[in-house]
Amino acid sequence: MRLMGKCAIVTGGGNGIGAGCARRLAAEGAQVFIADIDEAGGAALAAQLGKSAHYVRTDVSQRAAVEALMMAALESCGSVDVLVNNAAFVHKTGVVENFLEYSDEAWQRTLEVNLSGLFYCSQSAARLMAQRETGGSIINISSGGATRAHRHMFGYDTSKGGIEAATRSMALDLAPVNIRVNCVVPGSTRVDHGTAVGDSPVQPSDVIPLSRQGTPADIAAAVAFLASDDAAYITGARIVVDGGMDAQLRTPTVDYSYNFSAWR
Repeated sequence: MRLMGKCAIVTGGGNGIGAGCARRLAAEGAQVFIADIDEAGGAALAAQLGKSAHYVRTDVSQRAAVEALMMAALESCGSVDVLVNNAAFVHKTGVVENFLEYSDEAWQRTLEVNLSGLFYCSQSAARLMAQRETGGSIINISSGGATRAHRHMFGYDTSKGGIEAATRSMALDLAPVNIRVNCVVPGSTRVDHGTAVGDSPVQPSDVIPLSRQGTPADIAAAVAFLASDDAAYITGARIVVDGGMDAQLRTPTVDYSYNFSAWR
């Protein structure tokens, strides 16, 4: 119960890793605000968690919606102590989307959600946290794609690299007001599909040294730690939760062939 009496906001909290974070933070004693555009998922999770959770429909790419979310949390709890920036947009068309084919629409939406959303939420929350001597904790969810690229995921990887740069910059700017800013880097995490590299399913033992996929609970454990006073002297850090994937050089051989003839 390290977060008893705290108010936490989790964006993209209606399912997947975000839902795992909401569950763990609530179990640690926090009042949790689940922010998501998925009304069914967000409302269902809030009902499941009971009095410790609230759902607010929020499109993080819209400044006004973010401000309304912060005010709802402030009015209900009197403070905003923890922000988990988990909401993300991944452009999927069902076909290979090489950089040569990446669309303006995909690029704009990726930046709107993954970077502008993080900016709006972080700035709004930090302005509230800065008013109190106790400060707060902001935790950004990154990806291995921030430092080691996925093929055919240009926008997503670019945005995740930006998130890690933003984490470091925010950590320095906000340290004087006791706001800690860190990021968690999930590896392959089982949500509603199996481990895949490209379009070819593979066994976790082939790519993950610990021989299993992660779960939302695995990621949430790191988030809860960073949100708590146990991490009181940690800011600007990058915590990798991936079963050892980042530590190894070997990866499975996968056919990433792409027909470039149309561009020659």
